[in-house]
Amino acid sequence: MLFSSLNFLLIFLPLLFISYFAIPKRFVAARRYVLMAFSFIFYACGEFVYFFAILACVFVTWAVSSGIAKKSKLHFAIAMAVNLVPLLIFKYLNFIITNINLIPGLNIPMVDLVMPIGISFYTFQMLTYIIDLYRGEVKRQKNFGYLALYIFLFPQLIAGPIVRYQDIEIDIGQCKENWESVKVGAGRFIKGLAKKMIIANQVCYICDSITMSDMATKTVRDISEISTPMMWLAVLAYAIQIYFDFSGYSDMAIGLGKMFGFDFLENFNLPYTSTSVSEFWRRWHISMSTFFRDYIYIPLGGSRVSKGRWVFNTLVVWGTTGLWHGAAWNFILWGIFYAIMLMIEKFFLGAILKKIPKFFGWLYMMFFTIIGFSFFMNDTNDPLKMFAYTLKLFGIGAYNDVGSVNIINLGIEANMVYLFVALLLAFPTRVLMGKLLDWFKTVKCKPINTTYFVMSDLVYVVTLVICIGFVIGGSYNPFIYFRF
Repeated sequence: MLFSSLNFLLIFLPLLFISYFAIPKRFVAARRYVLMAFSFIFYACGEFVYFFAILACVFVTWAVSSGIAKKSKLHFAIAMAVNLVPLLIFKYLNFIITNINLIPGLNIPMVDLVMPIGISFYTFQMLTYIIDLYRGEVKRQKNFGYLALYIFLFPQLIAGPIVRYQDIEIDIGQCKENWESVKVGAGRFIKGLAKKMIIANQVCYICDSITMSDMATKTVRDISEISTPMMWLAVLAYAIQIYFDFSGYSDMAIGLGKMFGFDFLENFNLPYTSTSVSEFWRRWHISMSTFFRDYIYIPLGGSRVSKGRWVFNTLVVWGTTGLWHGAAWNFILWGIFYAIMLMIEKFFLGAILKKIPKFFGWLYMMFFTIIGFSFFMNDTNDPLKMFAYTLKLFGIGAYNDVGSVNIINLGIEANMVYLFVALLLAFPTRVLMGKLLDWFKTVKCKPINTTYFVMSDLVYVVTLVICIGFVIGGSYNPFIYFRF
């Protein structure tokens, strides 16, 4: 069930609100069990069979958690295996078979499996609980229902952000939501919904129209039909789409969590205002970057090692990061690409970027970010297809201008308006707009303050109505992070 669906907006969420807030606040457990039940329904609606498999993994983890808290390596290994093996099977088994079959004489048949929605996210969340419990950084959750709630908590279940158990350990067992938190959370949810429905979906149509000959069947267009300028437009649109799509979903998740008394950490912090690649990755998908930092990079020694060891650590972390995004070599190479960029900045370019005007640092960051996303757009192990989009950005590759794609014959003129608005909201101009809004909010003038708050509430209401209109109108509504 998508947050941007009518079933969620007009049925699931209203029923949850009525059921949850009808219970007096002092009955904490009752409210939490209602939230757990609705979270179960939320996931079961899309993955009924896998729901029971995930619930079984949670139960086994809970059953051995007492031993994990006592530093039992056996119980720790059982919990890790129970949660990691499904991820390896569903997400990576066919990738492993494909590469083994490269050995002459081998032809192992592929396995017909449908990957459970959100498996990368909820698996990593369970791992944070297991590892932190083993380290003694969190207390054992004795209540199976509360542990199940942590994993199945619907706002962050299928697409993150990756919420560490220690960040909401206290929130699970208390109800601190109130009218103010519901109002703030609702505003954040509407903001995220607008990012998704009004910006991401419309910009996505630009990218898909250029790169696909048939969007219904996801048939990839022959690269010879795409000119270099149109390829730049496609990758730029993709970069904008993936940001508004995923940051919008994170905003919705954070807002929904706020409504029910959970404070999720921020997942994006204006990444396209960065002036270096390393800064970009401190601002983009923060929960993922933090996970790999705390559970892989630092245990390997982090940066407090020799240069050679640091290079190894960086390659391992970013190779794993790429593999987390998808079981294909283009994702692994995408991760290695960023590992190399971070090495270049650490050993050479970083000092230069600090001295030059920030505008040039921003141009440098955007250029290599777009190059990186050109690796990311196709899940493929085919060497000829892996860099086709990247090479086309530099005019390398066949081009046939007869019947080639352009803005007019694709009919995407109206979508270009949304791309322009997205550029204003995603790039440094947004910082200036934010400062202007902060002035209206904090200036010592009551009429201005009152007008600001009244107008902001009205804007949220109108925005919600517009978003629902897009949903009812059957707007193009893909969700890119489901495939990860």
